[in-house]
Amino acid sequence: MMRLWVKSYVRAAPLASSATISIAAHAVVIAAWVVVTLPPPNVAPDGIANRVYYIPPPDRLPTQAGSVESVHYITLAPKGLGTGAGPRSVGDERPTLPDTTIGDKARDSLTAEPVQPTPTTDSVYSVLEVDTAVARMASSAAPAYPLKLLEAHVMGFVQAQYVVDTTGFADTTSFHVITATNPEFIDAVRQALPYMRFHPAKIGSSKVRQLVEQQFSFRIADTVVAAPTAKGKKPSP
Repeated sequence: MMRLWVKSYVRAAPLASSATISIAAHAVVIAAWVVVTLPPPNVAPDGIANRVYYIPPPDRLPTQAGSVESVHYITLAPKGLGTGAGPRSVGDERPTLPDTTIGDKARDSLTAEPVQPTPTTDSVYSVLEVDTAVARMASSAAPAYPLKLLEAHVMGFVQAQYVVDTTGFADTTSFHVITATNPEFIDAVRQALPYMRFHPAKIGSSKVRQLVEQQFSFRIADTVVAAPTAKGKKPSP
């Protein structure tokens, strides 16, 4: 019964009336838009309000001179205990070696110039190990020629080694003869050694002890002195 009652009292709206209402509504909207956009009545028909103008954008100002980008690298603190500026659970001393890894990539190790060890007074260096070798002073004593050997015109040499300390004196206890031609020449060198003076060897600015090997030569230079002659006279043959 309900279905029969709905079908008998409900009438379908005609399609023509819906289309007419839609067209009328659109016409009203378009007319209102045209009225709103019309120019004021006091503007001439060919005035600026009735024309379309293109206004270009303003010119760009010259930019500043180009700059070079600089990249700064920083080292991240390693993970784990004992890092950071605060107190550390593994002690207050920082590790002696820097961390060589950042994440999964190895960091290039830093290289520094080798530092020369500080010379000690107990070490004895050779002439090849020092920066400035021992040099004999001009005022230093020299061995005296043994009188007997000088009168006999005996010549020879003494090859010896000794240590010059940091004060420029020879250590007499380190005196060692490598080879010699006569024992008297050895005695002459041994007696003169405490009176010899030297400029000490140096490594950098530090004075060090150096082992010196020196040859002392004993030679006689014969000189012939011509006798003076009277003025105007020739020497007799």
